[in-house]
Amino acid sequence: MSIVKMVELSSQSTSSWEDATRQAVERASQSLRNIRSVWVKEFEAVVENEQVTQFRVVLKVAFQLEEGTSARSTRSMGSEEIQGLE
Repeated sequence: MSIVKMVELSSQSTSSWEDATRQAVERASQSLRNIRSVWVKEFEAVVENEQVTQFRVVLKVAFQLEEGTSARSTRSMGSEEIQGLE
C-alpha cells in the first residue's frame, strides 16, 4: 500500500508563476523525497509603479511516504525545513 502526503508551500519569482512553481519544487526536493505532483492553488502578483514585479504561488506538494517511515519523522521534515520556503 502506498500513502501520499501533501504539504502546502508558497514561493515567488520575478520571472513567472511557472518559475515560482519550479523553485518551490526544487527547494522542497532538498528535504522531501518521492515528490509525485504539485497542485497550484493560488496565483498572486505584486504590482509596483504599474508593473508586475513578483509572481507568487501557493501550492500543494504531494510526496509518497517510504515504507517503514514513521509519521513523526515526516512531520518534522515538513514543518522545520519547508516552512521557510519563500
